[in-house]
Amino acid sequence: MRTFFKWLFATAGILIVGFVLVMGFAIWGSYETGKRLDIGYGTSTSPRLVRLEIGDKVFAIPQNHIWSREDWKGGKALGVNLYALLPNFEARTKANGPEFDRGGWGRKISFLLSARGVPGSRSASTGSMSRRENYTTGVVRGFVAKEAPGKFGLTRQIFNPAAHLGLRTEVYTAEFPDGRFYWVACRPDSSTKSPSCKSKILYSKHTYVSYTFGKPHLSDWQSIDVGMLNLIKQFENNAKKQGVQLIQYQDESIKGR
Repeated sequence: MRTFFKWLFATAGILIVGFVLVMGFAIWGSYETGKRLDIGYGTSTSPRLVRLEIGDKVFAIPQNHIWSREDWKGGKALGVNLYALLPNFEARTKANGPEFDRGGWGRKISFLLSARGVPGSRSASTGSMSRRENYTTGVVRGFVAKEAPGKFGLTRQIFNPAAHLGLRTEVYTAEFPDGRFYWVACRPDSSTKSPSCKSKILYSKHTYVSYTFGKPHLSDWQSIDVGMLNLIKQFENNAKKQGVQLIQYQDESIKGR
């Protein structure tokens, strides 16, 4: 009997220690992820510029465009979560704060500015991939689609079987007048009360922006894509005006100025 209880206590002790170690590792991993990707809580209405080095670019981003951390200090990061209000990409203010906090998408557009093709990033092998190549290999994964006319000057891509896209997804493509390729993936109207659409812009060799907006704004896809690109350029111009030198990507490392 004593042997049984010794065995029982020993097993319980091992399980408790294991649980503590797993929880400790999970907390540490969450902290490190939050520190690198700026995942946290809190918002701000301050226009103070936050200097961030992401991929091969340096940006100075108004704090009220950063939705995930009020006390973000800047520096090197693999990515940062941002938001704005359509159609003019307004940052958060005390006046429009309720619109940002309202449920559903409304006029909100959420976007992730992130590193790509650099060691430690989630897309370390796609450093030189174009937007069309990203669509072919990352969105539809090489499947061939039947094309059909869509609304708003878009072309609907119909796949068989459609299940290869995971969730039921509507995929559209188009070209801008200058020949630039465009794609967007949307949730069907019946899938949720507030369906959304998502696309991605490859901003530079080692930086991209992935953005999501409410499906009712799909008719404005051209102005949204152009406005998104101009906003990111403005963030980069802010840094240049501050006299910040661009970081260089060399020899499998990100080097500061």
